[in-house]
Amino acid sequence: MIGRFMDEIEIESSSYVSSSNESGLDRIRGLDFDTGLRHIIAPAMFGVVVGIAFQQYITPEYNWPSPPQGAILCSILLSPLLYFTLVRDEPSRWYEYTMGLALPGTIFFMVWFSGWGALFCSGYGALLLWVWISTSWGRYDLPPFRYGVWHAFAVDIGSFSGALLAYSISL
Repeated sequence: MIGRFMDEIEIESSSYVSSSNESGLDRIRGLDFDTGLRHIIAPAMFGVVVGIAFQQYITPEYNWPSPPQGAILCSILLSPLLYFTLVRDEPSRWYEYTMGLALPGTIFFMVWFSGWGALFCSGYGALLLWVWISTSWGRYDLPPFRYGVWHAFAVDIGSFSGALLAYSISL
């Protein structure tokens, strides 16, 4: 009885256990439609469109780059436009977004170039990480670098999906 009473006192006196509005803690927001559109759907659709274009026109002609590599290159080259369209943060921070795209983009680029394990590492593995990122990062306001990382995963998965779609339709 006394031990139970002491546990209740400790819980009530703790400042971070309370879930009421009096605690002063900021609650995280849920994933809303605007966040899903700007950070999940739009970068993936960019990847799908570029992946289809590379699968149909560029890769068969030159045998390089693969559609995911082409989409990563295009996203890095068009990163200021993507930043101002999707992230809408301070104009002076667009280079952070570009670095966020380039870091995983370089890894994806090299894995797709190597050919060994590309389907698993840059396909299925990236898909699992992108789902985790999309379900956890979507609740917070992030710095531009992390949005760039998030978008790089979406572009990679979208371009791979677009290339598969174009290939299956052309059969």
